[in-house]
Amino acid sequence: MRWFSVVWLAFSLALVAVPARAEEFIRAYHSDIEIAENGDLTVTETITVNAEGNRIRRGIFRDFPLTMLDAEGRKLKVGFEMESVTRNGEDEPFHTETISGGIRIYAGSDDTVLSRGEHTYVFTYRTDRQIRFFDDHDELYWNATGNFWQFRIAKASARVTLPSGRVTDVEAYTGAQGSSARNATARASGNQAVFATTRALGAEEGLTIVAGFPKGIVAEPSESQESEWWWRDNAGSILSIGGLVAVFLYYLFVWRRVGRDPPRGVVVPRWDAPDGLSPALVNYVDNKGFSESGWTAFSASALDLAVKGFVTLSDLKNSIVITRTGKASTKGLPVGQAALLSAMDENGQSLTINKENGPAVESVGKKFRQAIEREHRGKYYLGNQGYIAGGVALTLLAIFALVVFGDLDEELIVLLVVPAIFAVMFGTIAVSFGKNLKRKRSLAAKIFTVVIFGFFGFVGLSIASSILVAISDLAGPDHWPILVAVGGIVLTNVIFFFLMGAPTPLGRKLMDGIEGLRIYLTLAEKDRMNMAGAPTMSPQHYETLLPYAVALGVEKPWSDTFETWLASVAAGAAAASYQPGWYSGFSHGSLGDRIGGFSSSMASTIASTIPAPESSSSSSSSGFSGGFSGGGGGGGGGGGW
Repeated sequence: MRWFSVVWLAFSLALVAVPARAEEFIRAYHSDIEIAENGDLTVTETITVNAEGNRIRRGIFRDFPLTMLDAEGRKLKVGFEMESVTRNGEDEPFHTETISGGIRIYAGSDDTVLSRGEHTYVFTYRTDRQIRFFDDHDELYWNATGNFWQFRIAKASARVTLPSGRVTDVEAYTGAQGSSARNATARASGNQAVFATTRALGAEEGLTIVAGFPKGIVAEPSESQESEWWWRDNAGSILSIGGLVAVFLYYLFVWRRVGRDPPRGVVVPRWDAPDGLSPALVNYVDNKGFSESGWTAFSASALDLAVKGFVTLSDLKNSIVITRTGKASTKGLPVGQAALLSAMDENGQSLTINKENGPAVESVGKKFRQAIEREHRGKYYLGNQGYIAGGVALTLLAIFALVVFGDLDEELIVLLVVPAIFAVMFGTIAVSFGKNLKRKRSLAAKIFTVVIFGFFGFVGLSIASSILVAISDLAGPDHWPILVAVGGIVLTNVIFFFLMGAPTPLGRKLMDGIEGLRIYLTLAEKDRMNMAGAPTMSPQHYETLLPYAVALGVEKPWSDTFETWLASVAAGAAAASYQPGWYSGFSHGSLGDRIGGFSSSMASTIASTIPAPESSSSSSSSGFSGGFSGGGGGGGGGGGW
């Protein structure tokens, strides 16, 4: 029985001891910091770990931040140079990789598996810009261990050595990031200060030290050094703002050369299309390209063919049927109308516009647009795509320089996408407002509107970037300008993509004539009657200009004018009997509802029948006042690999 008790006791002690032996932790962490007269630090960290093959299999890694907050709370970029790594007194292979905001040093190699037990690593590195300079003293505020180690630290200590003079004040903080606990001793002796924890540090807890000394022991940076550091701190902001200025000035220069519209001529009301333009071309010239994907021009052409007797139109509420008549086509037919008519080769053949026939309608519409653009591209309007391509190339070069030479954190590089998306959104809204003013306002008013909304978009970008910096925990004044500038570069491209296009002198002349036609179509009847030489209103005159009214988006007031004229003829008898031979459909409601309403909705009806494009998806898919643990320079953490 006594023998059994002894065995049980030994077994129980073994069970208690096994977890202790199997734990991976840091037995001792000592940091030796030597301060040079120029302020550079040479740091030697001696880290003794207990490896059990769990997380520490091939070695350990050490993370070191490449930024620090100065006495005024600004984020500064510090230099770092790794000198050596040893393990158990022998040189140890190591390699580094960039991490967000810093560098990671891996001690060990893939070819080596550590034996279990204690291993002592010594990391030696140099860093600069870690001394804080105040009016009455200078100091080193240093996160000696870092607050992000994966393991607990049984004992931590540090020693600071000045090049001369003496250390006058010392302080130490322990615990998790932001803790003001002081579970450590701190004493100064001559030009050295020594610090040591009085209790173990848990995982993600650290030791932060402060050593103060009189001014003059460490030389303050010279003007040239300050200038070099300023460029290093602000490289990202300089490159991003410089890129914005370069892209904006480029677009402004080429816009002044090729993107400015010719002067507007005298606009007078007229009752015919300038130079005999077809309704489709009136839409094409007026919009500097087709509006609503060309379906408005398509609808106006169908109406023009109907008025000329080549087709008839039937409105069946849920579909539209265009039916070929027996009238032979002529060589003088506009190319767009010829392409549309060719879709119905024989007398009586129809083109039904509904959901079921959407692909066929889309094919006809494509041929219609291509026929017009082949004949007239560059004749009335210049998109200046080559100059836009130059701006896009300059934009890509600016962003490439920012990413490569701006020394940006990986997190910030990823976040650059966000202001770019906001810029596209704000720019699209600005352009949309400008285009919507086109029919009623002058070109100058349209451009002014786009620029003003673009400015408000830039202000919105600034606000959004401020929020982004706050919620993403990006400290320092260098991040907000970068986000705003990148968004501004994208916004500039969107705005000038709209502004760069300009009518040719011929196009400008035709635009003035088209504006005169729009004025005529929207004039009140009494004003139209006062025009010398204006045609008398009649069904034929109304039908002749109806396709042009559709092309210009003013078919409703033109139909209302005609209806008012009909009501005044023979006490309204003509209004009741009028029905165009080229159209059949619902007969209820006024003429404006029956003809004008059909005409205005025709383009949207056609567009609604076109199948949606298939979506593509991809998968890869001062430390003495208000100091705290984790403050100052240095820091980081580490773990095993």
